[in-house]
Amino acid sequence: MVALKLDKKEIIDGLKMGIYTKEYTHSNPYPDPEDPDDVSGQEHKIFVYINDSYDVSGVKSFFGDSPSITDVGAATVEAGGEARIPIVVKEVPEMSVHLGMLSMEEYKLLKICDGMNTVEQCAEIAQKPLPEVEDMMGKLRDKGLVKVIRRTSG
Repeated sequence: MVALKLDKKEIIDGLKMGIYTKEYTHSNPYPDPEDPDDVSGQEHKIFVYINDSYDVSGVKSFFGDSPSITDVGAATVEAGGEARIPIVVKEVPEMSVHLGMLSMEEYKLLKICDGMNTVEQCAEIAQKPLPEVEDMMGKLRDKGLVKVIRRTSG
């Protein structure tokens, strides 16, 4: 467990345009010296996704600056499935929502497409049904904003 201090104003400002993502770098100051498999003393990152109800809707943790592409969706691939990983290829300003170019829900989904989540995990974090997220993902892909990388075991 990691104690994470969050500034309420920071969350409120982050939630103005959808979902707030807190990035936190951490290392265990007291790793177990007796356990050769304990790597908690190494620096690792934690991403916490907070929705507009102030609920934690997702958490990611990994060593390094970002998870490796083989880690994202690994369970799906190992089970013989296909991991679909959406990545933003064109950043859009929040003004695009005010101009009607994107809906607030599409913009919120873009903020979750950080390469660390599968489409299914994006749906879970956004708290939307998977078919709805897949439909939004298709629209964002048609607009040239998102690319979906597909990983399989083969």
